[in-house]
Amino acid sequence: MADAAPLPRFYVPPVTGRARAAWRDGHEVPLPPTEAHHAAHVLRLQAGDAVELFDGCGASAAARVVHVRRGEVVAVVESVGAPAARPLPHIHLAFAVPKGRRLAWLLEKATELGVESLVPVRFERSVAARGDLSAAARRRWVAHSIAAAKQARLVFLPALEPPCTLQEFLASPHAGIYGDLSTAAVPVAEALRACVPLAAFYVVVGPEGGLTAAERRAMDAGGLAAARLGRTTLRIETAAIALVSAVTALQGG
Repeated sequence: MADAAPLPRFYVPPVTGRARAAWRDGHEVPLPPTEAHHAAHVLRLQAGDAVELFDGCGASAAARVVHVRRGEVVAVVESVGAPAARPLPHIHLAFAVPKGRRLAWLLEKATELGVESLVPVRFERSVAARGDLSAAARRRWVAHSIAAAKQARLVFLPALEPPCTLQEFLASPHAGIYGDLSTAAVPVAEALRACVPLAAFYVVVGPEGGLTAAERRAMDAGGLAAARLGRTTLRIETAAIALVSAVTALQGG
């Protein structure tokens, strides 16, 4: 017998002030407007259709659509899933912002890999335009992460931190690695083997124009180790996903 097709998934964030959704059996859950539009006009769901809900904070539930009308979709919870915990290590990705679809790709893949937070950082040689860091742009970033979590059947979304300068980011210590092509950097596997396994691990990826000597010194002093992926200059999104994948594999995630 063929496996049943996976159920449509919808993101329903927890009520403001709660760490995660407090769903219970029989609880009616209205879908957010964008999710309701997708359910009603793209998937054309009807009352009685089975769906899955997740809140991006570890909560999930099996539910069934009970109301589709005038842009509103309501589902009733039939079974609440066991609360999930993020696997270790908790990976935090700080990155120079690439342009356009390359940024969308980075956000999607970082979400799929289970990154806990995303921190856009301005470096001296960053090339992202001011509009790339606007509030409207950040809303699009969240949408990319939601779509990736739905596709990968994840129950967590990464936190999207406000843009900051490297100096602001390094105001507190961060244990982890940063990508670097300089002769001082060691291969990423060697750098990770030298790291004590930590619950929180930071990965920093600078701009394609490279890091300045001052930026390297600042990251070294801030607790980050220089790691090299190879001899070629990688795009931001390629380096970010390669480094996160290496941490996940070698640090026990």
